[in-house]
Amino acid sequence: MTFFTKSSFSAFYQVSDLASLPCTLGSDIPKRMDTILPVLLFVVIAAAVSVSLIILPRLVAPRRKGAVKEMPYESGMDPIHDTRRRFDVRFHLVAVTFLVFDVELLFLYPWAVASRSPAGIDAAVAEGMLSSRGLAFAGGLVFVLLVVVGFAYDWRKGVFRWR
Repeated sequence: MTFFTKSSFSAFYQVSDLASLPCTLGSDIPKRMDTILPVLLFVVIAAAVSVSLIILPRLVAPRRKGAVKEMPYESGMDPIHDTRRRFDVRFHLVAVTFLVFDVELLFLYPWAVASRSPAGIDAAVAEGMLSSRGLAFAGGLVFVLLVVVGFAYDWRKGVFRWR
């Protein structure tokens, strides 16, 4: 599994280096192909799946046209209003609040994993990138505190009350 930790440039260098190898190094080629073969298989399978997902429905799917099929579809409801009508501002407040808390989870999850993994915060402290585990914990607590303050502000402003 350590083959996938190399950069793409080094993998390209190994592939281009195969053509310039003399025939006396034939025993080294299988080892080099072991590093490139999984990537080549992945690319071939991804291309085959992509092409088949585009071509297969055109061959198999029925083609029926009608007034109902040509009508716009909006979440199971008939579109009866103008598409450029204004939305209530509360819709946008809820959407932005959801994004804020969703992004907050994106930052908290790696921090939680790194705090439990020996290769995470402990390794950073051992290498001198961080002075102590307590500093990382304090940074996480400050982040959570800011999120709680934002949640309290949203609650106070009535973002979560839908009238």
